Amino acid sequence: MANAAGAHGVSGAGGPLFRSMHRPVTPALFVAFAIHAAACGGGSAPPGGPSGGASPAVDATLGPAGGTVTSPDHHAVLTVPAGALSGTVGLTVRATTQAPLDPSVVDHTVYEVGPPGTTFAAPATLALDFDRNRAPSGVDESELRLHTLAGGAWQPVAGAVTPRGGDATGTVGAAGVYGVRWIGPGASCSGPHDGDFDFWLGSWDFHQGNLPVAGNEITKEAGGCLVEEHFQDPAGGRARSVSLFSRADGRWHQTYIDSAGGRIVLVGGLDGGRMVMFSGPNDRTIWDPLDANTIRYYSERTADGGQNWRVTFDSRYTRR
Repeated sequence: MANAAGAHGVSGAGGPLFRSMHRPVTPALFVAFAIHAAACGGGSAPPGGPSGGASPAVDATLGPAGGTVTSPDHHAVLTVPAGALSGTVGLTVRATTQAPLDPSVVDHTVYEVGPPGTTFAAPATLALDFDRNRAPSGVDESELRLHTLAGGAWQPVAGAVTPRGGDATGTVGAAGVYGVRWIGPGASCSGPHDGDFDFWLGSWDFHQGNLPVAGNEITKEAGGCLVEEHFQDPAGGRARSVSLFSRADGRWHQTYIDSAGGRIVLVGGLDGGRMVMFSGPNDRTIWDPLDANTIRYYSERTADGGQNWRVTFDSRYTRR
């Protein structure tokens, strides 16, 4: 989805530069991104998180009798059974952004249980509350599970369940980083629409004007079910997206995130050889394959219900 983040018209260090040239954005989205970036600290841990200094040193002090620890934002609860701790420990459960950029993770559900090195002789239970609207688009809520970050990769937590409309819960044996993530498609995809977006696969230079300004790698993953994007600009700004043909509604969905805190969801499908996805009724993003090695990538807006469209961002990909 190299478009929504890239053309957000934001400048600055790290990720914002690539947003100004990679994803077209409407004024409303720009405001949302500005607010989101400010709230998230532009990719750093939020105030009171593991790297914040304003909150208390511990969230709860527990001993052999066990008990519960609730995160300061009340969206995460750790329940420690009796006998899990041999002595008194000051425990923390804090929201953190110190995790890999991954569009399959439900936004705002990554928490760190501390202090590091803490283990539980009897499994503790971690429950993470989440907003279904912040999950990857096009997937069923029942496919979301509690995961732990191990060796830089997300792994499902043993005994994880996700009651519909409830928290994602699972048993945990130690301190660490946990989050709610999509488990991925259950089977390979070989339907008539699963290849609609294959023209975007490959290694690309992203252009605005005559010179390439960034690179993008597009791969097919998960048995052919997912089209995954890895975008990076020379200043170090990064973006990722996951696109899939959803069995839930028969449309293509793309969930895009970037290292500056931006998030965009697009929904649409193939139209006359072009992939056309909408962020709302008046804004759409288009991938138009001009030939095997060139894709025009642009966004449009309508002010009359779709009778006429005005180009708001224009760029192209050239195959490496």
